[in-house]
Amino acid sequence: MASCLTTGPVTLAGNLAVGNAEVIAATALLQLAYPGTPVFYAAAQTASDLRLGCYTGGGPEDYLFGAATNVLSDFYNIPLSMGSFATGAKEPNWQAGIDGSLSTFMASIVMSDMLLGCGFLHGSRIWSYAEMMMDCEIFSIIHKMMQGIVVDEETLALEAVANVGPGGHYLAQKHTRRHMRELFMPQFMDRRPYTDWETKKDDARDWAANKARKILAEHEPEKLDPKISDEMAKIIKSVEK
Repeated sequence: MASCLTTGPVTLAGNLAVGNAEVIAATALLQLAYPGTPVFYAAAQTASDLRLGCYTGGGPEDYLFGAATNVLSDFYNIPLSMGSFATGAKEPNWQAGIDGSLSTFMASIVMSDMLLGCGFLHGSRIWSYAEMMMDCEIFSIIHKMMQGIVVDEETLALEAVANVGPGGHYLAQKHTRRHMRELFMPQFMDRRPYTDWETKKDDARDWAANKARKILAEHEPEKLDPKISDEMAKIIKSVEK
């Protein structure tokens, strides 16, 4: 986790080289100790703040490092684990949203193997259930964007266009009913009329926190397969000895 200016060179290329050396050195040691053991590439470089010297945990350098490490991991043929929701924000706010969105979009367009950091704030030092909910929404937006636009006879909707004609609307068209659920439906993006918002003054943080509380109170995860549960119990018991 080399950081520009402090634990690595101030230049992005220099810091990238140091971070790469760390990963390759650790990988070599693991292979010497346990030949053939599965590994993943995780450099997690960032920059230090010029005014404070502290870890930033977000910003353009992080996004570029994420894309660059994807190239390096492909070169070494090692899966990449990338901290896509990297942010230095102390609470769920606009800074966390910007960092989470841009870092995850960058990770997605370069086709990273594993994305992590969902729900973390302040450089992974704070965990927030509300942030986790909103990070999941960020990912759902980017996932939808990554699907692109399908262009074929059905999606061009020329028959529907001809049926509606000038001055009409598409709400009653069968084509609309077939495809309307393909449109993105957010949980936490505020699309209410202004008067509704003005009356309540709540926002995504409130809704996300409420949903998190509801899940924690009501959700019952599926039980593990008994064979897997027994095997995990054996592993835990062997470590405790």
